Amino acid sequence: MRVDFSQHQGGRQTLNPQLAQQIRILGLSAQELEQEVHQWLANNVMLEPEASDVDDEGVDAEVAPDSDDNDIALDSNWDDGYSPMAGIASGEAIDVPLAAPDVTDPIARLARELPMECRTPRALAAAFAVLEAVDDRGWLEEDLHDIACRTGFPTGELVSALALIQKLAPAGFGARDLAECFAMQLRAMPPNAAVRDALAIVGAGMERLAGREIGTVQRELRLDDAAFAEALALLRRLDPHPGRAAVEGAAIYPDVVVAQVDGRWTITLSEFATPRLRVNPAYVRALEDSATPAPAMKQQLHEARWFLRGLAQRAETLLKVTHAIFRRQYAFLAGGEEVLAPMTLREIAGEVGVHESTVSRVTCGKYVITPRGIFELKHFFGAGFGVGCAVSNTAARALVRRFVAAEDPRTPLDDAAIATRLAERGIRVARRTVAKYREALGIPPARLRAASQSLAISA
Repeated sequence: MRVDFSQHQGGRQTLNPQLAQQIRILGLSAQELEQEVHQWLANNVMLEPEASDVDDEGVDAEVAPDSDDNDIALDSNWDDGYSPMAGIASGEAIDVPLAAPDVTDPIARLARELPMECRTPRALAAAFAVLEAVDDRGWLEEDLHDIACRTGFPTGELVSALALIQKLAPAGFGARDLAECFAMQLRAMPPNAAVRDALAIVGAGMERLAGREIGTVQRELRLDDAAFAEALALLRRLDPHPGRAAVEGAAIYPDVVVAQVDGRWTITLSEFATPRLRVNPAYVRALEDSATPAPAMKQQLHEARWFLRGLAQRAETLLKVTHAIFRRQYAFLAGGEEVLAPMTLREIAGEVGVHESTVSRVTCGKYVITPRGIFELKHFFGAGFGVGCAVSNTAARALVRRFVAAEDPRTPLDDAAIATRLAERGIRVARRTVAKYREALGIPPARLRAASQSLAISA
């Protein structure tokens, strides 16, 4: 999808309203899209659900070219129905939705909001360059100078982009480490004694709390027991991973299905990605036959057609991006996460012929069903470990999980031992990188795993 910008006086660039709507629809998750469709059906009389016995036109149905004219002619050749294929190509049924994470993902929300907040296409590109470097926890561990060298954006522009992201995101998102993450959340709270004391504890060093130096920190800060306990209780309520989506009691509405049909892998859109809608033909005929068509009805017809165009654009782009992803990650279907290859948004954008920000929007909050499970499309992206290494950091995390699952519980592997095993597979990472992967997977350190095993034996 090519994003066009119109120039206004004063030098500020802004999205054409219709294109802004298409961008927003592209970023909607399947669950959000369902809600959007319900709202349109309730508010626009020109739209109606398409009967199930109407022939499908496919996702490649003709789309009217973009126009700056705000009034689409009633006799336009626009396809007045949108009903692309749904489900698996062979017609086999699948059971969806499935229990899984909710769609309140901060990264997905930012991918939808940034195009509306950035004043220029360059500012938007810089913002997505920063957002792409934010990990699933919501942390930005890559230095802005390194991002500048990698992307070509001046560091100053990336600093401004990060400030905008932190303004729009939950407090703590975009932090470089746990201390900054907690400090950002505390500064967002109404100031009081407990907040000030908690900030002082964070400033004294989070690693000292983890190292059981709590008493020393309390004495250095000269806090009495009640004040120190209140500040610690406040710290425990903070979110160390503000980038993670809420997962309790939600459901996944998958957009894409990858399945083997007659010995061939097929990629198709699910019913959740392809709502069956059309413009009511009776109303269109009434407008065409009227000598003086009602302006309100003409406007609703215009808006309905733009909405259908947005749905078609979303489906087409989603299908193209998914095809490009699995052309590069074909080995995953046979070997799983451990063979995921390095892949970036820029590579997929170049293959599909869209902007990186479009790929970011279409992969955030969109899920695919595969024989190996359900995954968010952004799960398949990950950096590599230098020239010549065909393994991504996502694959490295999967290997860490497997090593720990297969370890001897009496002598668990520490981070250095795991790093050594990864190196044997050609993946050279530092011990602290292994620790980061382990924490992201929710795996305790070796000493705690050993202590847990000892308690289980004694019990």
